[in-house]
Amino acid sequence: MGSNIEPERHLVAAARALRRLAPTVRFSRVYRTAAVGMGEDAADFLNACALLVTGEDADRLSCRLKGIEQAHGRDRSGGSWRPRTLDLDLMLFDDRWLEDVMAHPHCFVPAGELVRLPAPPPARHAAITPVELIL
Repeated sequence: MGSNIEPERHLVAAARALRRLAPTVRFSRVYRTAAVGMGEDAADFLNACALLVTGEDADRLSCRLKGIEQAHGRDRSGGSWRPRTLDLDLMLFDDRWLEDVMAHPHCFVPAGELVRLPAPPPARHAAITPVELIL
């Protein structure tokens, strides 16, 4: 999960929404990362990982995550590479990587920060710089 528009407020709101969605939720620390591809004036992102235990299937859970984004003002008009109030991507489900992790350089958080997870594809995005631990 990530945000670069009022990120502290939106990540707290996302955490509350995820706790209502799933009976068990664990969160990583929060990291600050550069807003890759959004211009020099774009604010940094705050990002974290969440582990949810739920009975939902991947498609239904992904739809619910998009609903949470929309409820918190996510604007998908104007393309992908723009600031956002909230970005919730379902990247790992039942030990399967669902999306190309490197397609999300704006939300880089070490997966092992939360729990021991299968390693993502062995690649690095050239634009990813070291992250600053902020919480």
